Amino acid sequence: MSIKIGSILTITKGPLVHYTAQTYAGGSIGIRGSIQQGESLEPTETSLYQLREGSMHDVEILTDAGVVVSGSYKINELNWKKERKDNGIYELNFNIGLQKNAV
Repeated sequence: MSIKIGSILTITKGPLVHYTAQTYAGGSIGIRGSIQQGESLEPTETSLYQLREGSMHDVEILTDAGVVVSGSYKINELNWKKERKDNGIYELNFNIGLQKNAV
């Protein structure tokens, strides 16, 4: 399973990368995930800084079922937080809300 938002952000599920992508009526997609400390954490955080709410991007999401969801989407929610856990390991939690472009 993978997510690609424009040329800015690409996330692929793995042992340290977990997320769910939920589709909603009207063409909305909600993505919620976390990345444990590892080689994917810093590049993903940098890419999230480059995205902006209200911006339009070509999006491609490959689901676990092998279905590809793609099209032009507006980012209508974007937030993330990097936390240090009790065991000293960092974790990046993120939420991305996408709205299908009606044009």
